[in-house]
Amino acid sequence: MENTFGINIIPDNDVKRIGALRRYQILDTPPEDAFDNVARLCTQIFNVPISLISLVDKEEVYFKANVGMGNAKKTSRGVSLCSLAVLKPDVTVFENAGDEPCLLTNPNVTGSFGLKFYAGAPLTTHDGFLIGTLCIIDKQPRSFGEDEQKILSGMAKIVMDEVELRLSSLTEIARQQEVNEELTAINEEMTSTNEELSSTLEDLALSQNRLAVAHDEVKESMDRLDLALEAGRLGSYNLNLETGRMICTPLCKQNFGLTPDAQFDFKEFLNSILPDYRDYVQEKINDAVKNNKTYIAEYEILWPDSSRHWISASGKLMKDRETGANRMIGVTLLITERKEFEQRKDDFIGIASHELKTPITSLKANLQMLDRLKNNPNSQLIPRLVEASNNSMDKLEMMVEDLLNMHQFKEGHLRLNKTLFNVAEMLDVCCNHIRFGGKYDLITTGDKDVILYADEHRIDQVIVNFVNNAVKYAPGSGQIILHVEKLEHSTKISVQDFGPGIPPEHQTRLFDRYWRADHSGSKYSGLGIGLYICSEIIRQHGGEIGVESQIGNGSTFWFTIPDEN
Repeated sequence: MENTFGINIIPDNDVKRIGALRRYQILDTPPEDAFDNVARLCTQIFNVPISLISLVDKEEVYFKANVGMGNAKKTSRGVSLCSLAVLKPDVTVFENAGDEPCLLTNPNVTGSFGLKFYAGAPLTTHDGFLIGTLCIIDKQPRSFGEDEQKILSGMAKIVMDEVELRLSSLTEIARQQEVNEELTAINEEMTSTNEELSSTLEDLALSQNRLAVAHDEVKESMDRLDLALEAGRLGSYNLNLETGRMICTPLCKQNFGLTPDAQFDFKEFLNSILPDYRDYVQEKINDAVKNNKTYIAEYEILWPDSSRHWISASGKLMKDRETGANRMIGVTLLITERKEFEQRKDDFIGIASHELKTPITSLKANLQMLDRLKNNPNSQLIPRLVEASNNSMDKLEMMVEDLLNMHQFKEGHLRLNKTLFNVAEMLDVCCNHIRFGGKYDLITTGDKDVILYADEHRIDQVIVNFVNNAVKYAPGSGQIILHVEKLEHSTKISVQDFGPGIPPEHQTRLFDRYWRADHSGSKYSGLGIGLYICSEIIRQHGGEIGVESQIGNGSTFWFTIPDEN
C-alpha cells in the first residue's frame, strides 16, 4: 500500500480495528439518507463545500456519505487524510494543509484537487475502536476553534449511533429470516410426515407402531414451531387466498389488537390496515403469488381502540394438497416500538439541524459585521455585536453539552463524582450568567447549613437548567427563588418562578426525552432533552424530580437527594 504521509499510518491494533469495522457490514454499501443528511448538514453548519463519512479499511477508505466529491465511492488509504484521523480519539485539524510536513507529498494537497483545510472527528465504536471519520474539507485555509470541534464531535457521535442502529436492524432482519427458514423447514417436515402417514394407512394392521412414531414426530415438530414463534413474539397465520379464510394463532390476533376468539379473515385484515398502506400490502401479496416468492411487508394498522400500530409480516406461498388452492403461511411481528424510536431519532436530527443552524447563522453574521468594523473600534455597534455573539456561543455550548450528555447516558458512561459540599454556598455562586445580567434577582432561602453528598457539578447542572427555563418561559418574573429544605431522609432543592405557569396536560411530559411544548403560543429553542438529562442525573443519585405549577401562579421545579448511609 502506498503511503504519502512519511509517517506510520497503521495503528498497533489495526487488525482488531478492521475486525470491529467489518462487523457492521457497511463497507462498500449503497448510499443511505440518514448518513447523507448528516453530511449535508455539516456542509451547512460549517459553510464548507465538502463533507464525507469515511470508513478506513485495510487498504482503502470507503465513503458512506459524500457531499461535494462527485461520484467518488472510495480512495486509497495511503492518500486519504482520514487515515491520520483514526490514529487518535480527538478531532484532527489541518487549518492550512500546505504548512503540514506530513502532507508535503500528498496528492490531495499538492495536486489539482487543492485541499487546504481538513477537520475529521473519529467514529468510535462502543468498545473503543476508531473505524472512520466524519470530516469536512475546504479548498481555502481557515481556522477551526475548540467550540467548532465539539460540534463536529457531537455530529460524529450521531453518525456512530446510526451505524449501531443499522447493525441492529440487520440483525433483526436476519433473525426474522432464520425464523422463516425454520418455519419452512418445519412445514416441509410436516408434509413429508403426512406422506408417510398416507402410505402407512394402506396397511393399517402392519403399521400401527410406525403410525404412532410418525404422530410423535408431528407433535415434536409442532412443539418446536410453537417455541420458535413464542421466542420471537411472532404470530402465525394460514390464509386461503381463494376463499379469504384465515386461521390465526392468538398472538397473531393480539398483534392486531384482537381477542383470541375474534373473527379475523382476509377482509378484516385489509380493513385494519390504514388506507395509505392498503394498496401497498395488496400489491406485495399479488406479487408474491404471481412470481412465487416470499411476501414481506411493513405497514401501519388501526386497532379496535383506535390506536395506531406497526406490523412487520412475511409469508410463503403453498399449495393445499387436497383442494389445490393457493395458501399463504407466514408470521406477523408488532414493531411499533422500533418505528416510534426511528421516528424520534429522525425528529431529533431534524430538531438538531434547525437549532444548531440558527445560532451559527447569527454568530456568523455578527462576526462579519465585526470584521467590517475592525478599523473603527469606537463604533457603538461593537458592544452589541459582541454581546449577541456571546449569546449565540452560549446557545451552541448548551446544545453540544446536551448532545454529549445524551451520548454518555446511552452508552452508560456517565459517572458521578460525589463529594461533600454546602448546598447554599453552591446556589449562591451558580447561574452567574443570569446574575451578572442584572435583570433577575436570584434569592437563596431555606436551610443554609445543609451539607450534601453528591456530584456537585451535576447538581449545579440541574439548577442551571431549571433557572434557564425560568428565564426563558417566565421572562417577566423578576425574582427567582432557590430554596433548600432538609427532609427526614433527604434534601429537597427547588427553583420557583412567578411566570404564567404550565398547563396540567404538559406537566406529565416535561421530563420525556425530545419533548418540546408550545408555550403561550411561542416555541422556544432547544433540543428538548434538557429536563430529560436532569431527570437522569437525579435518578442516578437515587432521588426524585418533579414540578408543581398552576396557570397564572408560576412554577416550582424540584428534586430530592437521599441522605448517604
